[in-house]
Amino acid sequence: MSFFRREQRSLFGEILDWMLTPLLLLWPVSLALTWLVAQGLANKPFDRALIYNAQALAQLVKLSPDQQRVQFNLPQPASELLRADDADLVYYQVIGPKGELLGGDRDLPQPQEEEKLGSYEVKIRDDEMRSLEVRVAYTWVQLVSDKSPVGMGPVLVQVAETREKRSVLATEIIKGVMLPQFAILPLAVLLVWLALVRGIKPLSELEERIRARKSDDLSPLDEKAVPLEVAPLVSSVNDLLGRLKDSIATQKRFLADAAHQLKTPLAGLRMQADLAQRKDAGEEELKHSLKQIGRASVQATHTVNQLLSLARAEGGGAIDLQSCDMEALISEVLHDSLPRAMDQGLDLGYDGPDTETKRRFLKVQGNPTLLKEMIRNLVDNAIHYTPSTQERMGVITVRLLVDPYSQALAVQVEDNGPGIAAAERERIFEPFYRALGSNVDGSGLGLPIVREIAHRHGATVSVDVAHPGQTPPGACFTIRFARASNKFKTNMASESADP
Repeated sequence: MSFFRREQRSLFGEILDWMLTPLLLLWPVSLALTWLVAQGLANKPFDRALIYNAQALAQLVKLSPDQQRVQFNLPQPASELLRADDADLVYYQVIGPKGELLGGDRDLPQPQEEEKLGSYEVKIRDDEMRSLEVRVAYTWVQLVSDKSPVGMGPVLVQVAETREKRSVLATEIIKGVMLPQFAILPLAVLLVWLALVRGIKPLSELEERIRARKSDDLSPLDEKAVPLEVAPLVSSVNDLLGRLKDSIATQKRFLADAAHQLKTPLAGLRMQADLAQRKDAGEEELKHSLKQIGRASVQATHTVNQLLSLARAEGGGAIDLQSCDMEALISEVLHDSLPRAMDQGLDLGYDGPDTETKRRFLKVQGNPTLLKEMIRNLVDNAIHYTPSTQERMGVITVRLLVDPYSQALAVQVEDNGPGIAAAERERIFEPFYRALGSNVDGSGLGLPIVREIAHRHGATVSVDVAHPGQTPPGACFTIRFARASNKFKTNMASESADP
């Protein structure tokens, strides 16, 4: 149904989509990566200060003079200086070996037990303090006394601060990076659009040049005036224009020749009709005129039928292919042509494969009507141009040749007539051309029909001397068919396998 069809898209739109879609998809990814980088950059300077404070507090953890307990003495001015921050809240905590609070804020969260570090090694973590996100620097201090070489257990020292300054700095970094992107992205889209407009301009110019042409202008397009990527397309169009020009020229020549061929019998019909209508025409003259009218009408009818056959053979549409028995088709043609050959005193015969093995390959894939027309025209041509006298009878032989190894098949029509000069063996296949020196009436369409039908069946047509060194040499027309189709060969293989 029509509403399921995809709307036709322009090349401009397709390229624009493929260029802008990845850009727009990657832009949010760029924002996320920028945010992560900004967070890392914002944390670094403040983390260094936090680590320094944690190390400074760790230096204040000492053993008592009697080395029996741990002391932590932070002067009041130092405590006030530590907590002095205009933007963030600062917390600290010192926990003794037995879990007792030696100083600072009791409710500051402690790290996991498995996270214990070496003495004075500082580590950073994110945590939460009084419903506020904080950044914590912590370390474990191991004190060893002379009385207890093993030590008294580690002391936990922590310094934490809220993330206000970090958030402000990260926001400033993000703004510094993102705001230019908001300005650059539309500019990039505009530049891409302008570049595409400029890039496809040669296509628009090519379209204008083609539209400006007259209907009869089939000259080739200039391949150098288009981009390199479009040159193959223009070359193909030029090739099509060349073939179309040749086809139109052939059609014009064909129509001119057809008009000329029909003009002669029609003029004869009119002249004989005028003679028959004369008042002083006698009975014998009237009979002669009517006889000439009959001959002219037969000639005109034959020419028209040949023209129709050639038009049907030259049809560009696909032909209906089926398995055709060439021996049966030849038999039908010979049966129809035998009375005419006998009237002219000709010996019309057939020579086919003599073994059952070869007879398996007598079929080709083709249209039986066209193939029969092809064979009929070859036989009619031989009957038409082969003389027969009492001294020398005209002989026409139709052969069917088979090569079982290559599965190739050929049809030959051989005669002992005057033959065809080597210089004319190609021209005789042109419409309306008749060999020089032939005094026999004809339309000159039979052999072009043969070649066209053979071409549509993938076959070739050639003409050679039938009897070299003899006079007259005769002519031998050969139609060679290509190998059978895969389907046909499969059928032949299965038949060969039968006992």
